Amino acid sequence: MSFTMNPRAGWQQVVLFEARDGTQAAVNDFVRQIFPNDETKAFRIERAARSPAGCQWYDGYIDFSIGERRALALASQLVVELDRAALPDYRLVAGREWLSLAVSQTIPG
Repeated sequence: MSFTMNPRAGWQQVVLFEARDGTQAAVNDFVRQIFPNDETKAFRIERAARSPAGCQWYDGYIDFSIGERRALALASQLVVELDRAALPDYRLVAGREWLSLAVSQTIPG
């Protein structure tokens, strides 16, 4: 069984995470290191327009035009890498569901 997550195959927000306010350099380093050989440039991290006091929220996007399965795998990998990144006061606000969606797409149906 298969389903379409993003029928227009464009950029879709897949994560929202926070780090301590004033740690933009650490987030920038993470972005540069996470997929150093990614020729597709299929992900991006942007500062969120609003954040709670004392922290900065970031939106993570994946370009689903690379193909739905690849995009799901990339979203899953992004969540895993964020958990490993040790960003100052890091917390994943939304996006963990991409781990199970990626796994479900690899199971033959």
